[in-house]
Amino acid sequence: MMRITTSLCAAAALIGAASFLHAAPPTDEQIDQALKAYDEGMAAKPVGRDAMAQVAKDAWGDLNVSEMTGVQIGRVMAHGAILQYAQTYPQALERLRTFLDSNEVDGAVARVTLFGVDFRNAADDDARVEMIRKMIGHPALGRAVQMGVANNLLSNLGNLSPTVIEQTRKEILGLEKFLKPEYADKLARGYIGYLNLYKTVAPDKTADHKRIRETMAALASDAAATTTDERLAKSCKGIAAYLSGAFARGELIGFQAPELAINWSSDPSITSLGALKGEVVVLDFWATWCGPCVSSFPKVRELVEHYKGYPVRIIGVTSIQNAHYDSEAEVSPIDTTGDPDKEYSLMASYMKSRDLTWSVVFSAEDVFNPEYGVRGIPHVAIIGADGKVRHGGLHPARPLKEKTDLIDALLREAGLPVPAPPVEPAAEGAEG
Repeated sequence: MMRITTSLCAAAALIGAASFLHAAPPTDEQIDQALKAYDEGMAAKPVGRDAMAQVAKDAWGDLNVSEMTGVQIGRVMAHGAILQYAQTYPQALERLRTFLDSNEVDGAVARVTLFGVDFRNAADDDARVEMIRKMIGHPALGRAVQMGVANNLLSNLGNLSPTVIEQTRKEILGLEKFLKPEYADKLARGYIGYLNLYKTVAPDKTADHKRIRETMAALASDAAATTTDERLAKSCKGIAAYLSGAFARGELIGFQAPELAINWSSDPSITSLGALKGEVVVLDFWATWCGPCVSSFPKVRELVEHYKGYPVRIIGVTSIQNAHYDSEAEVSPIDTTGDPDKEYSLMASYMKSRDLTWSVVFSAEDVFNPEYGVRGIPHVAIIGADGKVRHGGLHPARPLKEKTDLIDALLREAGLPVPAPPVEPAAEGAEG
């Protein structure tokens, strides 16, 4: 009897496990509730990845990713990082693989969503070309984009080799059909990447590039004005500004530096960039929450010391972030929403405690300044004594000599004094 009972219990356990593994597919209503709970939890600004992961896990609960449709997975992924934080992202990708051969919308979602991972792991360029053709040529792609479950379509194509670009020129140009108002709120986040790619394949690299850039800028601007999603509106507004800015127009390097509207400066004498004409100006775009920015402080300090007494001005440029971070003080971010004066005062004390020996300004323009083409920080631009931008997209942590070579050349060009070259560090193991 004991043996029979044990067998029955084991069988029941297996059935229970199977039932758990093959739980009923989540309904759209259940997914909506999970996303709402996730948004509400994140709105409370949990500190640290562990806290955010807990918010996601609590919101997601026991919803079974392996039973979701491709459209459901696409909708969740388009909403945010809940699957990543809830540690169900790998299962979602595996589920999507089951739809790869489908000609329905689920298949289009799978093609677009899996593209990034599979493209990197492809055996060769021929395989990558085939992947692009299957994704762009999918019969349900238009429906997937319209539904908002294929939002990575344009941004997927950011890093293609010349060989792949040449073989998929027709497909890349064909994506222009999605540059329409009904798709704008879905695809706007990929406009900047598509602009860079389009220029490489456009029949007329100047006229067509300008036409596409202006089209996408207008679409993003309209999407920002019509959407009720505040985050999307802010994103689209920034994209429109970038596409209309000097960098995107090809009018930054070699042109007069775009002005900054300075709302606060640690040095009251800095009221505008124009007032600094006659000096070489190094702009370092940064924010207190940016780890790489903070890590580069010693290198910026080194540059300031090297040009002490010379007509070179190093300025850290940031903007109101509605929060102040100071990891060195080991405190949670300080909320400064709606109180710029508080953020300014915190910066003053931050500069003193961190020994920032250069000036810091808050510009009215976002730190991701569209005129200067700032899409990530830190980001350094160098302005010559004539007031024209001469270099951009540099990192402040680059070796000192690389930076001084660029700056010294601008000083000589303007007939200004140049310091002695920095002493190169001795090679490891060198005698002497």
